[in-house]
Amino acid sequence: MIRWMVSSGCQRSGRGQVSPDRALRAWLAFGAAATLVGLWVLAGITDDVVAQEELSSSDPTVASWLADHRTHWLTRSMQAVTWLGSGWVTVPVLVLAALLLPVWRDRRRTLALVLTVSMGSAVLVTIGKLLTVRPRPVVGEVLTTATGYAFPSGHSAQAAAAYGVLALLISLRVPRAAKPLVWLAATALVLLIGFSRLYLGVHWLTDVLAGYALGACWLAVVVAAAVVHDRLRPDSRPRVNV
Repeated sequence: MIRWMVSSGCQRSGRGQVSPDRALRAWLAFGAAATLVGLWVLAGITDDVVAQEELSSSDPTVASWLADHRTHWLTRSMQAVTWLGSGWVTVPVLVLAALLLPVWRDRRRTLALVLTVSMGSAVLVTIGKLLTVRPRPVVGEVLTTATGYAFPSGHSAQAAAAYGVLALLISLRVPRAAKPLVWLAATALVLLIGFSRLYLGVHWLTDVLAGYALGACWLAVVVAAAVVHDRLRPDSRPRVNV
């Protein structure tokens, strides 16, 4: 499924050619580094939250400041933006992307990739909530519906994972000059969704940061696993993707 990622774009004739094995090593190195950083950040935030010290001590201050600086227009905007991090939005978007932007023309395997990223992050969030049982903020008025425990933020994790893999699929189909713009747009959207959870009063700052770390870490793990799986397949010879 991801063989196109490690070969199609880099198997060019002439000067500057990059071998598939070299590209594979680059992808795996990136995946390993992203996973380790994500786990380190997540572990550090979780430790602070459980111990109720250091980073988590700033949560009430941030929540109170946002509650005191709400405006009508921003409230309406954030109530709309926050839905973009819901599974009711991200799953249909990813399914559509898998159908329209299949890797190596293989819609089933691309669909399996995006669903693993999205649903896997949701499962990990649920486990995290049950392990920490952290109450949601009680600072000001809650401006959107939220159930269950607070840590980590499911919308933030889902946004990081879902829009990360969406940016990956899109970046494989656009010119090199446009790739940074794709990732910049995805990053901005993820940050905006996380901010909406803080602004609307349903999550602490550390909930959102932990959600980002979890979602990004899971995305890196799934993509790296897909790269290894495809390179080990017996029919891993390069094909053309148009």
